[in-house]
Amino acid sequence: MPVVSKSSKKTGALPNLIIIGTMKCGTSSLHRYLDLHPEIAMSALKEPNFFVPADNFYSNWDRGIGWYRSLFDPAAQIRGEASVNYSFLPGTAGTAERIAETLGNDVLLVFLVRDPIERAISHYMHACAANREDRPIDVALADLESRYVRRSLFMTQLEPFLEVFGPERIHVDSQDNLLSEREATVQRVFAFLGVDPDFTSPQFDRLWEVSAGKTRKFQMAYRFSRRFGGPERWGAISPRLRWLGERLAFHPTGGGVERPQISDHRRAELADRFRPEVEGLRELSGLEFEGWSL
Repeated sequence: MPVVSKSSKKTGALPNLIIIGTMKCGTSSLHRYLDLHPEIAMSALKEPNFFVPADNFYSNWDRGIGWYRSLFDPAAQIRGEASVNYSFLPGTAGTAERIAETLGNDVLLVFLVRDPIERAISHYMHACAANREDRPIDVALADLESRYVRRSLFMTQLEPFLEVFGPERIHVDSQDNLLSEREATVQRVFAFLGVDPDFTSPQFDRLWEVSAGKTRKFQMAYRFSRRFGGPERWGAISPRLRWLGERLAFHPTGGGVERPQISDHRRAELADRFRPEVEGLRELSGLEFEGWSL
């Protein structure tokens, strides 16, 4: 447990909602849409990564619980954040337990998914755009233990959270639904959270974080934010200006990466790897994921 000072107990509040994943599945968009609801206040810093193990580059565990509490509005019925690294195994082992120890077992969790092969391709493009990948896609995806493949093992990522919190506290939905039936999808999340499920907003028409990847300036901005406070202090300005500022500071204006072609052999190999995970996810969520390739 992080150290709690007497003064930190008087400021902010702990969250009762966490979007735990997964990368390249629409979590940035969902974070924005939820923040529009009058009964929900999402953290100004989209990815606090507080519960990521301290030895992980993205971890903010060492900043203490007072810092984490300061990110949330105590007046809000639902206080939430979105950190996709929470569900990425094996580098975040123990995260579910840390969340439960700090927030209690009543916290609500949301997990977004998409076609696992398409997610892996998008992740590869993300890495190419950030100059962290130069191999052909068939070579990069040949390693079934690579980060591209492991991030698409949805049930594997969910298992620690299911063990700690149970299925009733985890809402699963898909990026496909968020794109094709946005209002209905967001309102399902509202119902899960126990707030007015009929709330809607013209801002639901906006789409966030659709670029292929984050450039090196993301790494620079992230380090700056950790050292000097950064976006978590932007809560005083309007969401529209804050979102624009975050987009300029943290996301590229364009990925500039052409979608690669994956061979039939590699696609079939990935389908065999992902199929048991998808079958488990369908059983857990009750969703059919009709448009998926497997």
